[in-house]
Amino acid sequence: MPRKPAHAQFDTLKTIQDRAFELFGRHGYEGVSIGDIAAASGLSKGAMYWHFEGKEDLFLVCLHRLHAIFEEHVISPMQAQQDAMLGVITLFQGFERMLRDPRVENGVAGYWLVPSTPETVRLAEAQRSFEARAQAAVREVLALGASQGSFDLGDALEPMSRAMISLLEAAILALRNQTPDEVHQTTTVLARTLFRAYARPEALQKLARLL
Repeated sequence: MPRKPAHAQFDTLKTIQDRAFELFGRHGYEGVSIGDIAAASGLSKGAMYWHFEGKEDLFLVCLHRLHAIFEEHVISPMQAQQDAMLGVITLFQGFERMLRDPRVENGVAGYWLVPSTPETVRLAEAQRSFEARAQAAVREVLALGASQGSFDLGDALEPMSRAMISLLEAAILALRNQTPDEVHQTTTVLARTLFRAYARPEALQKLARLL
């Protein structure tokens, strides 16, 4: 059978990835089969294997897409701020924007529903690598805030950066059915609660004004 033109192959690949991204986001790794993705894409299972070796490879592509969306809305804007307190605020505001992104509006909580099996080792490694990068970015901003006099973290710098990323990941599941106003109220409370113990009084006042 002759190969499709390059543009047709690209369109087919994009369709597969788009449908897979949505299905994995709603149902998790085990809740979706290659057959499910093929049916949603209007393709045969054979056509799926033309583009991907198996479900793990396709899930990994989709997971990297989710990581890129998180970087786009949350990490990169936070890192662009010269004022660490504004960086922290930008992180939470970026999280709200991410939840309104049309690419994730159907849900992405399924990406945290991955079983621990030999088949999914690469997926777990990719997730740990992303979390490590995100935590390092947050840690850098918090360290900057300490040097600017906004935060008094003491020896809690590492745990705090880890807690912030863990909290955002956990909130994805909890906030999936909330309205934009409810999401804003929730993230505002989370931000204020996190920093009540570590932000200096003047920084806490600034946080309250800007959130």
